[in-house]
Amino acid sequence: MLYTNRHANEKAEKEYKGRRVELDELLAQADFVCLQVPLTEETRGMIGKAQLEKMKKTAILTNASSGPTVDESALIEALKNGTILTAGLDVFEHEPLPADSPLLKMNNVVALPHIGSATHETRHAMARNAAENLIGALDGTLEHNIVNREVLKH
Repeated sequence: MLYTNRHANEKAEKEYKGRRVELDELLAQADFVCLQVPLTEETRGMIGKAQLEKMKKTAILTNASSGPTVDESALIEALKNGTILTAGLDVFEHEPLPADSPLLKMNNVVALPHIGSATHETRHAMARNAAENLIGALDGTLEHNIVNREVLKH
């Protein structure tokens, strides 16, 4: 398994025999390129025409992080002309994805309506977390997931 990251992930390297490489090397070697990055100025448009051209013609790109990390126009062209094989997308540059988007008409695209996290386990954990946070906020014991901690001090 190859991965790219600003910092080494010792757990991935130990448990999954991962090897940290630069993005260009990952794109050239990977059969599956799975984007799981936050949207920052550094990651906005991180996959564009130049990056897609570095990928194998048999590569599959999945994006479940943030739509703007991929240049959608460049992706559409790459999928049309066979630069890459296929894409699995849970996020898009503009959401909701317009009904006339070429992505929805392509046989080599699997598009989800931003529900990649909608497994039973994930939704159960989200509901439990919300309930625990509500109880903690009401009884004054909330310690996790606090965005504006200063409000609780008053």
